Amino acid sequence: MEQVISAPDDEWIDYIARMWLLGSQISEQITGHKMDASMSDLGRLQTIVDSAQIPIDSTQELESLGIVFGKVFVNATANYDWWIMEDEYGKDVCIRYKETSLLIFPQTMLSKRIEDGAVLNVIDLFHSIRQELDRIKNENFANA
Repeated sequence: MEQVISAPDDEWIDYIARMWLLGSQISEQITGHKMDASMSDLGRLQTIVDSAQIPIDSTQELESLGIVFGKVFVNATANYDWWIMEDEYGKDVCIRYKETSLLIFPQTMLSKRIEDGAVLNVIDLFHSIRQELDRIKNENFANA
């Protein structure tokens, strides 16, 4: 099956909202602050990661942190929005630059690093992803 990218329907919009809410609830429990989809959420995500209070086998909780990360990215970065990508493995939520093939998958961006035991600096990751996407965008999608 060839990759198909589509706008999220109501079910996917609800899924993204529920996952973000879960991440916000985790933040409130661990940091004392709810998420607000601002750059401040990156610091809250770092506090959560550093606390190591979410077991590495708690996939949904870890992936909710990725949705929070993605929401900050979409809010802080022009021309990116939530989309759904479908391929032979199924459907997954992603963030897409305009209507191009430039995609990122924030839901697993943090969880995979945590599960692998990597040292994770959330703010550095955010800025390095933006920088790399800007490079790719400028090289490949200048006219998009």
